[in-house]
Order: sequence, then C-alpha cells, then structure tokens
Amino acid sequence: MIRTFALISLFLFQLNGSLFSQQKDFVSWNYLNLTYKINEKWSASLTEHMMRNENASEWWLFLHDLSVNHRITRHLSHELHLRLINQKKLNDQFEDREMLFYALNARYTWRGWSVSARSRWQGLIYGGRIRDAAKGPYYYHRFRMGISKSVNYHWRTGMNAELFQPLNRPQRAPVDQFRLSSSITYRLNRYLSIDNVFQIQQQLNRSNPYTYYVWGIGCNYTW
Repeated sequence: MIRTFALISLFLFQLNGSLFSQQKDFVSWNYLNLTYKINEKWSASLTEHMMRNENASEWWLFLHDLSVNHRITRHLSHELHLRLINQKKLNDQFEDREMLFYALNARYTWRGWSVSARSRWQGLIYGGRIRDAAKGPYYYHRFRMGISKSVNYHWRTGMNAELFQPLNRPQRAPVDQFRLSSSITYRLNRYLSIDNVFQIQQQLNRSNPYTYYVWGIGCNYTW
C-alpha cells in the first residue's frame, strides 16, 4: 500500500513538471473532522483546518467549517456548508473570508471499487460581510471526479481530479484552476479514521500562475 501511494505521488509530480508556472513553497495541511449522525439520512459535521506555507514554516490559513448533510438515495447525497476563513495576505495580516456552498454528490460502488462525482456551487466574500472593505461575493462552480478502492476493512486508497470554474469574474478563463489528489485512509474502528493526502493545485490562464503542493494529514471521528 505504501508503494502504491508513493507511485501515485510520483506520477502527479511528473505530470506537473510539464506545466509552466511559478511554484509556491510546500504547504502542510492538518484537519479534524467531527461528524454526528442524526439518523440514517441526516448528519452534521464540524471541521477545523490549519495550513502552513513557506515550506511549512509559517501559518497561512485557518478554516472553520459547519455543514449539514443529507442522503437522498443510495447513490445520491447533498450538503450545505458555512465556512469562516482566516487567510494570511502578502502584508502578513490575516484577512477574514466567508464562504457558503452547496454540493451534490453521486457515488457508485462495485466489489470494493467506488466511482464518485461532485458538483459544488460556492460564493466567497473577502473581508467580512458587514465591513466596508468587503468584496464579493465571487461565485465558483467546482466539478470533481474520483475513484477509490477499499483494500480491506482498514485500508482505502483513491485519486480524484477537480476543475474550478469562475462564474461572475469575466476577466478569468472558463476554467482557471485544477487540482489532482491522491489519498490513503486507514480506519482504526467504526468511529475513527486517518487520512494521508497529497495534492497538486495548478492555476491556469493567468499572467503569473502558481502551483501549490500540499501534503495533509486529517483525522475523522464519527458517532
């Protein structure tokens, strides 16, 4: 399993090597996700994210996410998220941002394999909604396709690709970012699991596009 994850990560690095962009420093990402199952169809989640950039030496972003999730059918579900974000700007000051997004998910499973698709619609406000310096909302649609394999009760590995589409920013290209991810998840028991994630996020069609390399470790607790 470790060898498989290493090969996936190497493939992503080689793919990105052919892209022309300015490379940002390596980013570390940690998160804690708490989910409460209200009943068979409804659940609520609280997630705390922390990210460090400049080769993981400086705090970059804090994210607080509250969501409500609903399973529509065996294969379809949807969710509504409210996110409060504190992100460091170039002047070393942290800026408040607010995001509201809705996502529709489809998932089909066969013999341990799972294929998924996600359509996410979001609005982002910079500077806080009630402040004079507020900007936005800026709307995006994000579409993600993924495939994963359950190896046994404890281990699952997967990959996904995601496109970012700005909706009310005509100066941007129709697709201005994409993201590739690989992951390994280890489930300790019915309540607790650990994620190990590697991501490459590439900006497109900009005068000075960036490439973000992100390695994350996350903990999920469900009850």
